[in-house]
Amino acid sequence: MNKFLVPTLPTLFSTLALTLLLQSCGSDSKDAPSVPVTPVERTFTLTSQLTNDCGVVTAFTDVELLLQDDTWQTLSTHKPDESGVISVVTTSEFINYTIIAKDQKGSEDEGLNVVSYYQASSDSASYYQAQFDNSVDNSTCECVTQNLELSHRPFDSVTSVTSSLAYDNWQTVDTETTLFEGINVCRSIDGNWPQHSFSVSGVDANQKAIASADFIDDFSANDDGVWSLSAFQVADSVDLAQEHQTFTTNQLIGNTKHFSAVVDSNDQSLLVFNTHSYISEAYYQSQASVTFDESSSIFGSSTIKTHQQVISTTAQESFSVKASEQKPSIDDRNFSEIKDDGSYDYSAVSGYPMAVISFVFTAYDPDTKLVMPAKWTFYGPDTGVLAISAPLTGYEDIIDINTDKQSTDIRLIQSISNNNYSDYIKHYQGLSPLALNNDFVKNLNQVEINIALK
Repeated sequence: MNKFLVPTLPTLFSTLALTLLLQSCGSDSKDAPSVPVTPVERTFTLTSQLTNDCGVVTAFTDVELLLQDDTWQTLSTHKPDESGVISVVTTSEFINYTIIAKDQKGSEDEGLNVVSYYQASSDSASYYQAQFDNSVDNSTCECVTQNLELSHRPFDSVTSVTSSLAYDNWQTVDTETTLFEGINVCRSIDGNWPQHSFSVSGVDANQKAIASADFIDDFSANDDGVWSLSAFQVADSVDLAQEHQTFTTNQLIGNTKHFSAVVDSNDQSLLVFNTHSYISEAYYQSQASVTFDESSSIFGSSTIKTHQQVISTTAQESFSVKASEQKPSIDDRNFSEIKDDGSYDYSAVSGYPMAVISFVFTAYDPDTKLVMPAKWTFYGPDTGVLAISAPLTGYEDIIDINTDKQSTDIRLIQSISNNNYSDYIKHYQGLSPLALNNDFVKNLNQVEINIALK
């Protein structure tokens, strides 16, 4: 008998014993109680801030935060410290929350601004940029209002002017001088003046299109009440694609827009300032839109549009901006994507992971019974349930799902650089929207649906 095929008796007993031992160990492991997982605590922070005319940031404390569950029921209410910081301890990686802040613009009465975020990252710091004009402290600012006289090459006629600063009016003084009137500029006391640009476009004596521009960074007041600037920068003519949409374009240097222009679909070329000292840090920002439906009746009006934005260091790449010419799959009759119970569904418009839905209300102050401005903006995925579907704790007497709405604005967002909803919500809950040239917005598509009631 082959000894390699038939085990001896001692070997057989050893094998059986080893098998029983292994089975016994397996049984003990199977029956052992599982080790409980200890929840990981996270501290979510939101900073509420107010910015004055010269960019100085201060704390804004007329705000509170509601931490909510998946059905938008309030779990807890939180208020800021004296620095405008709200801290929330949670064991959830993603949270739903709503910000309720006092809001006031210009000469308007005080109102409410409400902002809700669905499944925001609790590990990402969040920011709220408040607007409350009556509370803005400009005591740290030095502001000057004067005119500016721009000297430039001879123009047979001037067709347009631009400035990165707002101004009241402009006029041609002579063929080599253009006056910008009512310019207001501010800086932080003892800080540097911001850098701004001024340009003029038109035709020369041979009716050739020309443009001149330059930058200024000293706005100290003078006895004449007029700043002087010589425009030494000369624009180059850049050819455009044979078929392009009407679009707007400008250069971004830092967070300031320069040399704004409207380009008609029939234009074959564009004058571009591309040799100035700051061109290495400049981005070209171009935006195009297509309008599909505009309707109006005694009840109100509605509009459906598409938009595209392209931001690039290359002019031609930015000028290739093109909004979608395919009409979005929207119910343009009843706008039934938003239901009466607060649920919504825009998934028929494929490829747009985020919906930003805003309501402007006819709300009433429960104490004075007077109309007060109120707005609610919701950031969520293309399908879901609006935060307004649940009571707004502490403000139920002002806004709820049945409050009359003056208008509804929906923006469906598609960033070419991002595919995941988590990237979208992280962008909007942070300071990113305040940066004009971050990666998220460099190639951005939007579908806009606006409904206004009379």
